[in-house]
Amino acid sequence: MAPVTEPVSLQDSPVPPRDAATVVLLRDGAEGLELYLVKRSRAVDFMAGAHVFPGGQLDEAHDAAPEALARLGVEVEALAARLGETLAPARAAGLFVAAIRETFEEAGVLLGQLAPSWEAPAARRALGAGTPFPTLVARLDARALVPWLRWVTPQTSPRRFDARFFLARAPEGEEPQPDGREAVAGLWISPRRALERWASGELQLAPATARSIDALADFGSVEEALAAAAARTPPTAMPIVWRDDEGRTFVSLPGDPRHPDADAMGGRIRRVEFAEGRYRPVPAG
Repeated sequence: MAPVTEPVSLQDSPVPPRDAATVVLLRDGAEGLELYLVKRSRAVDFMAGAHVFPGGQLDEAHDAAPEALARLGVEVEALAARLGETLAPARAAGLFVAAIRETFEEAGVLLGQLAPSWEAPAARRALGAGTPFPTLVARLDARALVPWLRWVTPQTSPRRFDARFFLARAPEGEEPQPDGREAVAGLWISPRRALERWASGELQLAPATARSIDALADFGSVEEALAAAAARTPPTAMPIVWRDDEGRTFVSLPGDPRHPDADAMGGRIRRVEFAEGRYRPVPAG
């Protein structure tokens, strides 16, 4: 099995992380809370073959442009306050636009409304071909996004992101459809079942994805998860990558004794080992 990403590289200095946004779509299923994952194509150069939440990096040219922010229906200062960061308000609001855009492009779910001249399939094709997102939409539902977590790629990585994770209830009547390019498949799954399939090797998950899923496992409904996220400022976490004396590679997450930060996000996974091309949870301590 090919690795989803190489976790350790020797860098003269850390690569600056690029701003990004990710959406965890949620729904209430027959057995409780479910989340939506897409499977990354094996042809892409980042997280190939892994299951991830829809997301991607900020479009510097369009996501924070005035025409995009005007479609959010919320003052940019209010959105910046919800993130709890020191970003310029327009850039902070642009992350909400990026989150909605990436979810539409990769999963076919639009948190908002298309412009009258567009239908979803054609709009997704146009977006993938480079048409600016603001020209395709009439309204973007920023209120549907609840800032939840902030993950920063480890300093050892040659490709780094500062990713804001948002929770959102999946809109009624919209069934996700992977784009077939970056995302080749998708599934609704409970957090506990996703972690079971990861532990058994059926799913490939990066440490941040696994820990995020783990943090949702104790919620019984979408409403519970959204309320908990809304009640706090999103905690920031950066995994720490290290090797032991035997050359084994580990990733420490907040709450691991080897990580400088205490746990502020919930969940039980504290340490992950990278071996034989995949990550797996291991005891911390």
